[in-house]
Amino acid sequence: MNKLVLALLAICLLGACKSKHKKVAGDEFTFEDFRDLFTTAQLPYKLTLDSLKAEEDDSSAIEPELMKQFLTDTLATRDFQAGSAVQYFPLAYLEGDKINYFVVKATGKTTRMAYLCITDKKGHYLNRLQVGKLVDNGNSTKYFSIDNKRAVKITEEQQLGPGHTATKEEFYDVAADGKAMLVMTNSSGDAVAGQIFNPIDTLPRKHKLSGDYEADELSIVSIRDGKDAKSFQFFISFAKESGCKGELSGTGHFTGPNKGEYKDKDSNCGISFQFSTGHLSIKEIGGCGAYRGVKCFFEGSFKKK
Repeated sequence: MNKLVLALLAICLLGACKSKHKKVAGDEFTFEDFRDLFTTAQLPYKLTLDSLKAEEDDSSAIEPELMKQFLTDTLATRDFQAGSAVQYFPLAYLEGDKINYFVVKATGKTTRMAYLCITDKKGHYLNRLQVGKLVDNGNSTKYFSIDNKRAVKITEEQQLGPGHTATKEEFYDVAADGKAMLVMTNSSGDAVAGQIFNPIDTLPRKHKLSGDYEADELSIVSIRDGKDAKSFQFFISFAKESGCKGELSGTGHFTGPNKGEYKDKDSNCGISFQFSTGHLSIKEIGGCGAYRGVKCFFEGSFKKK
Protein backbone atom coordinates (compact mmCIF):
# COMPACT_ATOMS: atom_id res chain seq x y z
CA MET A 1 0.00 0.00 0.00
CA ASN A 2 2.79 2.42 0.90
CA LYS A 3 4.46 1.77 -2.46
CA LEU A 4 1.19 2.54 -4.23
CA VAL A 5 0.80 5.84 -2.36
CA LEU A 6 4.38 6.84 -3.11
CA ALA A 7 3.88 6.03 -6.78
CA LEU A 8 0.75 8.18 -6.94
CA LEU A 9 2.53 11.06 -5.21
CA ALA A 10 5.41 10.83 -7.65
CA ILE A 11 3.03 10.97 -10.61
CA CYS A 12 1.25 14.00 -9.15
CA LEU A 13 4.54 15.80 -8.52
CA LEU A 14 5.74 15.13 -12.04
CA GLY A 15 2.45 16.39 -13.44
CA ALA A 16 2.62 19.55 -11.31
CA CYS A 17 6.17 20.26 -12.40
CA LYS A 18 5.21 19.79 -16.02
CA SER A 19 2.19 22.13 -15.75
CA LYS A 20 4.26 24.86 -14.09
CA HIS A 21 7.07 24.68 -16.61
CA LYS A 22 7.27 27.97 -18.44
CA LYS A 23 8.32 27.59 -22.04
CA VAL A 24 11.02 29.92 -23.28
CA ALA A 25 12.25 30.89 -26.73
CA GLY A 26 14.53 27.85 -26.90
CA ASP A 27 11.59 25.47 -26.54
CA GLU A 28 9.24 24.44 -29.33
CA PHE A 29 7.00 27.44 -28.85
CA THR A 30 3.73 27.51 -30.80
CA PHE A 31 1.29 30.34 -31.39
CA GLU A 32 -1.05 28.67 -28.89
CA ASP A 33 1.74 28.73 -26.29
CA PHE A 34 2.31 32.43 -26.94
CA ARG A 35 -1.42 33.16 -26.72
CA ASP A 36 -1.61 31.33 -23.38
CA LEU A 37 0.82 33.88 -21.89
CA PHE A 38 -2.03 36.41 -22.10
CA THR A 39 -5.19 36.51 -20.04
CA THR A 40 -8.16 35.86 -22.32
CA ALA A 41 -10.61 38.75 -21.94
CA GLN A 42 -14.12 39.38 -23.22
CA LEU A 43 -15.53 42.44 -24.93
CA PRO A 44 -16.09 45.15 -23.96
CA TYR A 45 -12.53 45.64 -22.73
CA LYS A 46 -10.87 48.67 -21.14
CA LEU A 47 -7.26 49.36 -20.27
CA THR A 48 -7.19 51.66 -17.23
CA LEU A 49 -4.45 53.96 -16.01
CA ASP A 50 -4.17 51.75 -12.92
CA SER A 51 -3.16 48.87 -15.19
CA LEU A 52 -0.43 51.02 -16.69
CA LYS A 53 0.77 52.14 -13.25
CA ALA A 54 0.89 48.61 -11.83
CA GLU A 55 4.33 47.08 -11.32
CA GLU A 56 4.69 43.80 -13.21
CA ASP A 57 6.63 40.74 -12.05
CA ASP A 58 9.82 40.41 -14.09
CA SER A 59 9.20 36.67 -14.40
CA SER A 60 6.11 37.36 -16.52
CA ALA A 61 7.98 39.44 -19.11
CA ILE A 62 7.85 38.26 -22.73
CA GLU A 63 11.26 37.39 -24.14
CA PRO A 64 12.34 39.62 -27.05
CA GLU A 65 12.79 36.51 -29.23
CA LEU A 66 9.12 35.63 -28.73
CA MET A 67 7.98 39.17 -29.48
CA LYS A 68 9.92 39.03 -32.74
CA GLN A 69 8.61 35.55 -33.58
CA PHE A 70 4.89 36.18 -33.06
CA LEU A 71 4.37 39.96 -33.18
CA THR A 72 7.17 42.39 -34.07
CA ASP A 73 10.63 43.34 -32.83
CA THR A 74 10.03 47.05 -33.49
CA LEU A 75 6.99 47.51 -31.26
CA ALA A 76 8.33 50.42 -29.19
CA THR A 77 11.13 51.64 -31.46
CA ARG A 78 9.52 55.05 -32.04
CA ASP A 79 8.40 55.57 -28.43
CA PHE A 80 11.54 54.82 -26.41
CA GLN A 81 15.05 56.20 -26.82
CA ALA A 82 17.49 54.02 -28.71
CA GLY A 83 19.32 51.70 -26.35
CA SER A 84 16.70 52.00 -23.60
CA ALA A 85 16.01 48.86 -21.59
CA VAL A 86 12.39 47.98 -22.39
CA GLN A 87 10.42 45.04 -21.00
CA TYR A 88 7.21 43.67 -22.52
CA PHE A 89 4.38 42.18 -20.48
CA PRO A 90 1.25 40.33 -21.67
CA LEU A 91 -1.98 41.96 -20.54
CA ALA A 92 -4.93 40.56 -22.51
CA TYR A 93 -5.94 38.49 -25.53
CA LEU A 94 -9.18 39.30 -27.36
CA GLU A 95 -10.80 37.33 -30.16
CA GLY A 96 -12.64 39.06 -33.00
CA ASP A 97 -14.66 37.81 -35.96
CA LYS A 98 -11.88 38.26 -38.52
CA ILE A 99 -8.91 39.44 -36.44
CA ASN A 100 -7.53 38.94 -32.96
CA TYR A 101 -5.97 41.43 -30.54
CA PHE A 102 -3.06 41.22 -28.10
CA VAL A 103 -2.67 43.98 -25.49
CA VAL A 104 1.02 44.38 -24.65
CA LYS A 105 2.50 46.64 -21.99
CA ALA A 106 6.00 48.08 -22.52
CA THR A 107 7.88 49.56 -19.58
CA GLY A 108 11.05 51.63 -19.52
CA LYS A 109 12.79 53.57 -16.79
CA THR A 110 10.31 56.47 -16.71
CA THR A 111 7.74 55.55 -19.35
CA ARG A 112 4.98 52.97 -19.69
CA MET A 113 3.26 52.28 -22.99
CA ALA A 114 0.50 49.95 -24.10
CA TYR A 115 0.01 48.56 -27.60
CA LEU A 116 -2.89 46.87 -29.31
CA CYS A 117 -1.29 44.31 -31.61
CA ILE A 118 -3.49 42.92 -34.37
CA THR A 119 -3.16 39.46 -35.96
CA ASP A 120 -5.23 37.49 -38.43
CA LYS A 121 -7.04 34.32 -37.35
CA LYS A 122 -3.97 32.22 -38.17
CA GLY A 123 -1.77 34.29 -35.88
CA HIS A 124 0.04 36.37 -38.51
CA TYR A 125 0.97 39.85 -37.27
CA LEU A 126 -0.76 42.68 -39.16
CA ASN A 127 -0.44 45.99 -37.33
CA ARG A 128 -0.23 47.74 -33.99
CA LEU A 129 -1.69 50.85 -32.34
CA GLN A 130 -0.24 52.77 -29.42
CA VAL A 131 -3.20 52.80 -27.04
CA GLY A 132 -1.68 53.66 -23.66
CA LYS A 133 0.91 56.07 -22.32
CA LEU A 134 2.09 57.10 -18.87
CA VAL A 135 5.24 59.14 -18.28
CA ASP A 136 6.66 59.97 -14.86
CA ASN A 137 6.01 63.66 -14.12
CA GLY A 138 4.31 64.01 -17.51
CA ASN A 139 1.27 66.19 -18.15
CA SER A 140 -0.59 63.80 -20.47
CA THR A 141 -1.90 60.24 -20.23
CA LYS A 142 -3.49 57.83 -22.69
CA TYR A 143 -5.69 54.74 -22.32
CA PHE A 144 -8.18 52.86 -24.49
CA SER A 145 -11.22 50.61 -24.74
CA ILE A 146 -12.92 48.29 -27.26
CA ASP A 147 -16.71 48.01 -27.28
CA ASN A 148 -18.93 45.10 -28.30
CA LYS A 149 -18.86 46.30 -31.92
CA ARG A 150 -15.05 46.23 -31.81
CA ALA A 151 -14.71 49.98 -32.18
CA VAL A 152 -11.42 51.12 -30.64
CA LYS A 153 -11.57 54.31 -28.57
CA ILE A 154 -8.28 55.93 -27.54
CA THR A 155 -8.61 58.61 -24.86
CA GLU A 156 -5.87 61.17 -24.24
CA GLU A 157 -5.98 63.52 -21.25
CA GLN A 158 -3.69 66.55 -21.07
CA GLN A 159 -3.23 68.65 -17.94
CA LEU A 160 -3.30 72.28 -19.11
CA GLY A 161 -3.17 73.78 -15.64
CA PRO A 162 -4.37 73.31 -12.06
CA GLY A 163 -7.83 71.75 -12.28
CA HIS A 164 -7.92 72.19 -16.07
CA THR A 165 -7.76 69.05 -18.22
CA ALA A 166 -8.37 68.70 -21.96
CA THR A 167 -9.65 65.35 -23.21
CA LYS A 168 -9.57 63.89 -26.73
CA GLU A 169 -11.31 60.71 -27.83
CA GLU A 170 -10.35 59.06 -31.11
CA PHE A 171 -12.51 56.28 -32.55
CA TYR A 172 -10.95 53.76 -34.94
CA ASP A 173 -12.38 51.03 -37.13
CA VAL A 174 -9.95 48.16 -37.73
CA ALA A 175 -10.31 46.33 -41.06
CA ALA A 176 -9.66 42.63 -41.71
CA ASP A 177 -6.18 43.48 -43.03
CA GLY A 178 -5.28 45.19 -39.76
CA LYS A 179 -5.41 48.75 -41.06
CA ALA A 180 -6.96 51.22 -38.60
CA MET A 181 -9.18 53.99 -39.98
CA LEU A 182 -9.94 57.03 -37.83
CA VAL A 183 -13.70 57.55 -38.01
CA MET A 184 -14.41 60.23 -35.41
CA THR A 185 -12.77 62.57 -32.90
CA ASN A 186 -14.36 64.14 -29.84
CA SER A 187 -12.60 66.74 -27.73
CA SER A 188 -13.06 69.03 -24.77
CA GLY A 189 -10.91 71.86 -23.50
CA ASP A 190 -10.08 75.36 -24.61
CA ALA A 191 -8.20 75.81 -27.86
CA VAL A 192 -4.82 77.46 -27.45
CA ALA A 193 -2.81 79.07 -30.24
CA GLY A 194 -0.24 76.65 -31.61
CA GLN A 195 -1.69 73.71 -29.64
CA ILE A 196 -4.24 72.26 -32.08
CA PHE A 197 -3.93 68.49 -31.94
CA ASN A 198 -4.35 66.99 -35.39
CA PRO A 199 -5.29 63.28 -35.00
CA ILE A 200 -4.67 62.46 -38.69
CA ASP A 201 -1.46 64.46 -39.07
CA THR A 202 0.80 61.42 -39.66
CA LEU A 203 -1.50 59.69 -42.17
CA PRO A 204 -0.47 59.53 -45.88
CA ARG A 205 -1.01 62.60 -48.10
CA LYS A 206 -0.02 61.45 -51.56
CA HIS A 207 -3.20 62.69 -53.25
CA LYS A 208 -2.77 66.07 -54.96
CA LEU A 209 -5.52 67.61 -52.79
CA SER A 210 -4.25 66.20 -49.49
CA GLY A 211 -2.59 68.63 -47.09
CA ASP A 212 -3.32 71.18 -44.38
CA TYR A 213 -5.47 74.25 -45.10
CA GLU A 214 -5.51 77.13 -42.62
CA ALA A 215 -7.61 80.25 -42.07
CA ASP A 216 -5.75 81.37 -38.93
CA GLU A 217 -3.86 79.86 -35.97
CA LEU A 218 -7.04 78.33 -34.55
CA SER A 219 -8.76 77.19 -37.75
CA ILE A 220 -7.56 74.27 -39.83
CA VAL A 221 -8.89 71.73 -42.30
CA SER A 222 -6.59 68.73 -42.70
CA ILE A 223 -7.08 66.41 -45.68
CA ARG A 224 -5.42 62.98 -45.89
CA ASP A 225 -5.60 60.04 -48.30
CA GLY A 226 -8.55 57.68 -48.05
CA LYS A 227 -8.58 53.91 -48.47
CA ASP A 228 -9.09 54.38 -52.22
CA ALA A 229 -8.92 57.14 -54.86
CA LYS A 230 -12.59 58.05 -54.37
CA SER A 231 -12.36 58.85 -50.66
CA PHE A 232 -10.42 61.08 -48.29
CA GLN A 233 -10.04 61.56 -44.56
CA PHE A 234 -10.49 64.97 -42.97
CA PHE A 235 -10.16 66.81 -39.69
CA ILE A 236 -11.72 70.25 -39.11
CA SER A 237 -11.05 72.41 -36.07
CA PHE A 238 -11.88 76.07 -35.53
CA ALA A 239 -12.27 78.58 -32.71
CA LYS A 240 -13.82 82.04 -33.05
CA GLU A 241 -12.97 85.13 -31.02
CA SER A 242 -16.51 84.98 -29.67
CA GLY A 243 -15.61 81.69 -27.98
CA CYS A 244 -17.59 79.55 -30.41
CA LYS A 245 -15.68 76.50 -31.60
CA GLY A 246 -16.15 73.26 -33.48
CA GLU A 247 -14.35 70.05 -34.34
CA LEU A 248 -15.22 67.23 -36.70
CA SER A 249 -13.40 64.37 -38.42
CA GLY A 250 -14.45 61.56 -40.70
CA THR A 251 -14.28 60.10 -44.20
CA GLY A 252 -15.48 62.07 -47.22
CA HIS A 253 -15.95 61.07 -50.85
CA PHE A 254 -14.97 62.94 -53.99
CA THR A 255 -17.98 63.92 -56.11
CA GLY A 256 -15.89 65.53 -58.85
CA PRO A 257 -12.29 66.42 -59.74
CA ASN A 258 -12.24 69.27 -57.20
CA LYS A 259 -15.32 68.54 -55.11
CA GLY A 260 -15.99 66.41 -52.09
CA GLU A 261 -18.76 65.65 -49.64
CA TYR A 262 -19.19 64.20 -46.18
CA LYS A 263 -22.40 62.82 -44.70
CA ASP A 264 -22.63 61.71 -41.09
CA LYS A 265 -24.13 58.22 -40.67
CA ASP A 266 -25.73 59.05 -37.32
CA SER A 267 -27.23 62.48 -38.08
CA ASN A 268 -28.09 64.84 -40.95
CA CYS A 269 -24.73 66.60 -40.61
CA GLY A 270 -23.01 67.13 -43.94
CA ILE A 271 -20.04 69.13 -45.25
CA SER A 272 -19.23 70.11 -48.83
CA PHE A 273 -15.60 70.59 -49.89
CA GLN A 274 -14.64 72.80 -52.85
CA PHE A 275 -10.96 72.68 -53.83
CA SER A 276 -9.12 75.19 -56.01
CA THR A 277 -5.46 75.96 -56.57
CA GLY A 278 -3.99 76.27 -53.09
CA HIS A 279 -7.37 76.87 -51.46
CA LEU A 280 -10.29 74.98 -49.92
CA SER A 281 -13.80 76.19 -49.11
CA ILE A 282 -16.16 74.25 -46.85
CA LYS A 283 -19.85 74.67 -46.12
CA GLU A 284 -22.41 72.86 -44.02
CA ILE A 285 -25.09 71.06 -46.01
CA GLY A 286 -26.84 69.73 -42.93
CA GLY A 287 -27.17 70.44 -39.24
CA CYS A 288 -23.84 69.77 -37.50
CA GLY A 289 -24.77 71.30 -34.15
CA ALA A 290 -23.51 68.25 -32.26
CA TYR A 291 -19.95 69.09 -33.31
CA ARG A 292 -19.90 72.90 -32.90
CA GLY A 293 -21.31 75.82 -30.99
CA VAL A 294 -24.85 77.04 -31.60
CA LYS A 295 -23.93 80.33 -33.28
CA CYS A 296 -21.12 79.18 -35.58
CA PHE A 297 -20.87 76.86 -38.58
CA PHE A 298 -18.39 74.72 -40.46
CA GLU A 299 -17.79 77.16 -43.29
CA GLY A 300 -15.14 79.45 -44.70
CA SER A 301 -12.13 79.62 -47.00
CA PHE A 302 -8.77 78.07 -46.09
CA LYS A 303 -5.32 78.42 -47.68
CA LYS A 304 -3.07 75.41 -48.20
CA LYS A 305 0.15 75.44 -46.19
